Formats: sequence, structure tokens, C-alpha cells
Amino acid sequence: MLAKLEDSFIDKHLFHLSLTHSSWVNESNNGDCQSNERLEFLGDAVIDAVIAQSLYEKYPDFNEGDLTKLRSNIVSGVSLANVARELDIGNYLLLGKGEEGSGGRNKESNLANAFEALVGALFLDRGYSTASQFILQNLNIESPINCLMKNHKDSKTDFQILVQSKTSFTPYYKLISKDGPDHDPVFVVEVLVGDKVIGNGVGTSINKAEMQAAANALIIFQNS
Repeated sequence: MLAKLEDSFIDKHLFHLSLTHSSWVNESNNGDCQSNERLEFLGDAVIDAVIAQSLYEKYPDFNEGDLTKLRSNIVSGVSLANVARELDIGNYLLLGKGEEGSGGRNKESNLANAFEALVGALFLDRGYSTASQFILQNLNIESPINCLMKNHKDSKTDFQILVQSKTSFTPYYKLISKDGPDHDPVFVVEVLVGDKVIGNGVGTSINKAEMQAAANALIIFQNS
């Protein structure tokens, strides 16, 4: 994968620079040798911009806080390091002897930083569109949805997050019936996605019935 990416570079120097760790520079006798740190800075900004735009377009009903949490999960050091391992970036790193000896090829920080630097190099060499395509091919903007759901305490929010991560719809709730006396009513509610009923719920208030409908719909929707 990485060898194929190298072939696509017009300026091969940028590709190799993106994989040059500062330890290699420190041990080099070449005064003109540079590390990948500046490219890392650039790549970090490009990744943030691409992911932010993608999340903004994919989840139009999510607020700023939820979008920020999603982006943070996607671009975390762990996530970037895992992608770098899939691309075999570790075997291409230029490391000093000390860093090599301490397991630098598999260090999470080295791998994540190199991935960012590689994106920065690709941006300079081929432009924003190519860099964006590379980022979205390798970073999954849907996988952090479950992490976001765990941060909420109600089934309605969780169900909305799940539905909007998989469809273009927003769930809506329909009151089916109200029975019983005014001091002890029983409400029956359906939750729909598009024109399809996904779940129903019963409660002593509309909100409680909606919560139960969402909880039931979560189970059904996750298994569908």
C-alpha cells in the first residue's frame, strides 16, 4: 500500500521526508537533513479540516459538542496509529539507532505523527482533493458513533444518533393513544424512521412512552 502511494508522489522527497523521525536527523551528519515535524503540523490541520467537513455534512442535526466528540475519537493518536500500522508505515520510518533500539517503529506517537506527516506531504504534492480522498479512505467516520452514544443517558438521543449515522432520516414519535383517567393516564407511542415503524412504547407520560419506544427501537434497529 505505502509503496504504491510513494509511486503516486510527484516529489518523492516529500514522501521520504514525511517518514523521517527527528532521531534520524539528530544522528545524521547531513546539516540539510530535516525531520517530518513540519509536515506533521500541516497534516494535522488538513486531517482536522477534512474530518470536520465530512461530519458537518453527514450529521446535519448533531450539535457542536457531539461533532467535536466524534472528531476527537476519529483523529485520536490511537486511531491514527492503528491506520499507520495497517499501512505498514512503521517499516518505512527513518529512525536513529537509539529510537530504533527502543521499539520506535511500533510506538503509537511515532506512527500517528508519521501518518499526519504523510497527509501533509500528500497535500503539498497532490493537493487538497487527493489528500482528502486518502484521509476518508483510511479513517472511518462512522466507527466512533457507539462511543458517542455511551456519553448520553437517554434512549431517544442514542436512537437518534444511531439512525442519523446510518440513514438520512431523523426519528419522529407519533402518539397512538391515551387511555385511563387524567390523574393516571397511559400513553402509547410509536417511533418511526421515514415511514417505517421501528418500535413502540407505553408510559404514564408521553416522554416516558417515547423513551420506551426508543429503547425498543434501539434493539431492533441495531440488529436489522
